[in-house]
Amino acid sequence: MRIGLVRHFKVNLKRKSFMTSEEYNQYSAEYDIAEVLENEIVIDKEWDKCYCSSLPRAAYTAKTIYHGPIIKTDKLREISAAAWIKTNIPLPYQLWSLLNRVAWIRNSISQPEGRRASLKRINEIVDEILKQEDKNILIVSHAGTMYEIRKILIKKGFEGEWFLKPKNGRLYILKR
Repeated sequence: MRIGLVRHFKVNLKRKSFMTSEEYNQYSAEYDIAEVLENEIVIDKEWDKCYCSSLPRAAYTAKTIYHGPIIKTDKLREISAAAWIKTNIPLPYQLWSLLNRVAWIRNSISQPEGRRASLKRINEIVDEILKQEDKNILIVSHAGTMYEIRKILIKKGFEGEWFLKPKNGRLYILKR
């Protein structure tokens, strides 16, 4: 069995280097509905089926790169983030990202979804996909979700390329 992981195409949205908590939350909301910039990848032939996140950027990417059956699911959505603290002091975007991931790991109520809930839904969709043992499955999702999917697949005996933050529109293959 082969699993192909693709992060959605790059989002066409500019962001400030420094943001207040309100600006960060607004940017996150706009990111979820922003259009994407296509690249040249088309990978129809090797895959029996495609699962993709229900967010528009992933669904658009899946339709562009794969022309077979596509199953959209909320279980492949990005791990949501919100400003961990409320402040009018602009902080670097990278610091917001770091603080919000720490809050997520700690299941902070400041986050829309904690780590336990995220991993539960991601494990559920991975288990559903792995029931199709004789298939080659393409998954189009988001950086944080893909990172967790890869960790789950490695624990279940898959091997493949390592990534910390996958590149937009690039195919990563894991095999068992």
